[in-house]
Amino acid sequence: MEDKVKLTGKEILEKKFTKDVKGYNPDEVDAFLDEVIADYANFAAYQKESSAYIGTLEKKIQEEEAKVRSLQSQSKTLWEENKQLEIDNASYKKRFDGIKPGDKPTAENLDYIKRINQLETFLFNHGFKESDLDKKPE
Repeated sequence: MEDKVKLTGKEILEKKFTKDVKGYNPDEVDAFLDEVIADYANFAAYQKESSAYIGTLEKKIQEEEAKVRSLQSQSKTLWEENKQLEIDNASYKKRFDGIKPGDKPTAENLDYIKRINQLETFLFNHGFKESDLDKKPE
């Protein structure tokens, strides 16, 4: 038995048998029916393999779609983080505009910057706004 279908629907329909005294030649009909049965068995096996293959492909598609959704989510998160970093960067640029290229940072200056940052954080956490810090005391 081969693994592929040999007969087409048209060949089955147009098959002609030789006639005997009692009707069609039984050996010829039996041989033809054996071919048809073999084709049906091959077709059923092919259909089963195809269904299994389709199932495998559908599962892979679902897995890839899940990966795409995950990557889209990660992309959105990274985009938002990038935007926040750009905002922070602009804020730092504004804060350090007064520093000239010739100014050399010292450990003492860095300590002052850390202390100012801590004070600003404390004030912001207690309801002060950055614009309030720019105002001169009255």
